[in-house]
Amino acid sequence: MKLLSRIISAVLVLCALGILVFGPRANQSIPADRRGDVVVEYWEKWVGPEADGIQQIVSDFNDTVGRQKHIYVQCMSMSNITQKTLTAIAGGMPPDVAGLWHDVVLQFAALDAVEPLEKMAADHGITADSYKPVYWNACHYNGHLYALVSTPGAVALFYNTRLFHENADKLRRAGLDPDRPPRTLEELDRYAAALNTFVVDSHGRRHLDQAGYLPMEPGWYITNTPIWFGTDVWEENAGRFVFTDPRVVRACQWIQGYSLRLGAEAVNEFTSQSDIKGGFATPQNAFIAGKVVMEQQGPWMANYIHHLRPQMDHDWAAAPFPSAVAQQDVTFCPFDALMIPKGAKHKREAFEFIAYVNRQDVMEKLCKLHCKNSPLARVSDDFLHHHPNPYIGVFEELARSPNAHGPIQCPIAQEAGSQFQAAIQGLVSAGRAMQPAEAMALLEQDMQAKWESYLQEQRIRREKQ
Repeated sequence: MKLLSRIISAVLVLCALGILVFGPRANQSIPADRRGDVVVEYWEKWVGPEADGIQQIVSDFNDTVGRQKHIYVQCMSMSNITQKTLTAIAGGMPPDVAGLWHDVVLQFAALDAVEPLEKMAADHGITADSYKPVYWNACHYNGHLYALVSTPGAVALFYNTRLFHENADKLRRAGLDPDRPPRTLEELDRYAAALNTFVVDSHGRRHLDQAGYLPMEPGWYITNTPIWFGTDVWEENAGRFVFTDPRVVRACQWIQGYSLRLGAEAVNEFTSQSDIKGGFATPQNAFIAGKVVMEQQGPWMANYIHHLRPQMDHDWAAAPFPSAVAQQDVTFCPFDALMIPKGAKHKREAFEFIAYVNRQDVMEKLCKLHCKNSPLARVSDDFLHHHPNPYIGVFEELARSPNAHGPIQCPIAQEAGSQFQAAIQGLVSAGRAMQPAEAMALLEQDMQAKWESYLQEQRIRREKQ
């Protein structure tokens, strides 16, 4: 906790007092007949339909298991949840449950900022057999279970079937089939080129009007691209970053290739257009608006399509994102995590709620509400055949695949991802002025030095304990 306090003090000291005094606290009224119950404070990041979905689960819990065991959960949605949760932990006023992202599980665990859950999980019958391996493994660090999943995902290729059919002649002239998605990365590039459309202005200059595919749109999983080239950026057994691996470099070359072919200026102009820069959760979302024909996304995209442009419900499909190597069903599996912060006042009651969310019937209800696959090993026929996401089977198979990848098992993975993202953005913007091999060599040197510094800090902390 000393290391945690130093980090928080350095980064958040100016805002900590304000958050602790004026920040989120339980403010929902508690029913009169529940005022003797233990109140579990649950902070969650979701807004909109996803917040509505988890609130249904909270209400179900309060009306059933919570009533039986005299536990009442209060769920509060908030922005900047990672920062606020760390600050609250350091200040000794954490929530009982924190709903965070997959990429902070190891960070929080390494900071000793969350409680290990393996004993409580085992007592509730939650074991490795309960989960798909990719999610179970990602919830662990140094042999301890630090999180369970609220909802998961698996990254796939979304494609606009209406635009495939409207451009059928162009696709056929390119030797491509408009009735199916690309099956290899080379095919994806060819589909993308055939589906690009341009407009010419009064000065005779061409402008990209519709993109077949753009790696940076939306670019959420751009740093996971090496897995579709047969590798990752972290070698766990050796404990080192491998950004200079030829397959990582090749992945960067592939990403950069789109801006080289279309022109970095043309791509920047396209993505900054007023009709597609409104944001992900708006009708101006580039894929939902039909400005980008193919996109890399998770199963929740079905939810946003339905809520933002329901007339598109039958104009899209999903398939495994194509690989550059001879591997099938390659995917990255992000997830939303439920953790119990260090210093939580009601750990046992908090885990009762987490365990409830991880019941098969409850998990399937929540994942249906979010249009997502399940993290659990077993799913019901009803889940598969009456799911609002018509392609849920694709995501279920991807998550079960031996080629499914979780977050890299490194406590500074979040920083590594941010640095990798920045390096890729530099490659895309600089064009031929920057070579991927050179950029990756610099990144590997920098991140390896940070990793060594982190290890040294950990050794000092252990010696002081």
